[in-house]
Amino acid sequence: MHDTEKEGAPAAPSPLFPDRIVTGLVRLCGALSTLLILYVFCQIVVAVVRRYLLDAPLQWNDEMIGYLLVALVMLGAAEALRRGDHIAIDLATSRLGPRMARAQAVLAHLAVMAFAYIVGHSIWDSIAFARSFGSYSVGYIEIETWIPQVPVVLGAGLLFLAAALGLYRTLRPLS
Repeated sequence: MHDTEKEGAPAAPSPLFPDRIVTGLVRLCGALSTLLILYVFCQIVVAVVRRYLLDAPLQWNDEMIGYLLVALVMLGAAEALRRGDHIAIDLATSRLGPRMARAQAVLAHLAVMAFAYIVGHSIWDSIAFARSFGSYSVGYIEIETWIPQVPVVLGAGLLFLAAALGLYRTLRPLS
């Protein structure tokens, strides 16, 4: 054991890229997702009070909540992946040896990266089409349809970065 590896000694700082930058960006968007959860909750409470106590329902509320739910899920997905709070079935993976567990982790990160790329690319095409076509949403909130799709692209990019960081951490040599 080297002098710098004593128990209780602070760990070496993470490299600026990719660890700290990607982790900071993912955590920031996770915090934004949390704030959106609180905002949606407050918006639902206001809508219920207005509808059932004041008999003055908000017409645009359900549509707005739908857009915000997509945004909060997409902005929070990468943070859930980073923290390991996602849905996982570890019945078989908990029985793997170290080498197979590492291979499984590599495969899992690559699968998430592929999924994020496919989602991001298809939504990017959808946004490009909506912008060129000039389509607007139907309902009480009349906005261009590409605007509520932007958080999906951002979330897919964040998810890709979080999975790439997990892959990097899995593959980098242990010191």
